[in-house]
Amino acid sequence: MIKLSELHLGVLTAFGGIALLLASAHFGPLPGQAYGAGTMPRLIGWCAILLGAFMIFASFRQLPEMLKPHLAAWVRTPRLAGAALATIAVVVFYILASEALGFIPTSFIGLLGLMLALRAHLLTAVLASAVTTLVVYYGFSRLLMVPLPRTEFLSFLG
Repeated sequence: MIKLSELHLGVLTAFGGIALLLASAHFGPLPGQAYGAGTMPRLIGWCAILLGAFMIFASFRQLPEMLKPHLAAWVRTPRLAGAALATIAVVVFYILASEALGFIPTSFIGLLGLMLALRAHLLTAVLASAVTTLVVYYGFSRLLMVPLPRTEFLSFLG
């Protein structure tokens, strides 16, 4: 893996914010509300653009050195490289399986697998995965009213 400088990360962060703004541009307000599904993505997009701009301007002090990419030291450690690959694998698993399985089973399985790959104790991993999945589910689906992938398998949860 290549270690990115603050300049590179600033540019990537700003572009991510712009992409988020563009992706959420067509989200309309909720009926009877002044805000809608695009409120949080737009807010996060603007914050990412501002953070990216700050990182870019802060990196100008060390510009010549920062333009050269460096190999990160953690890549040479197999355990840490495996943790990074496990994290990417969980994200890919969620993208591929969430529509078929639903949010709750997919998130639980992904978190449990990630915690076990990072060498957490089994009981700790099971409890933390269950609690985290339910808190995120209720936070997004009930408080923020974000539709999450569902199946009839766990429809009793509401």
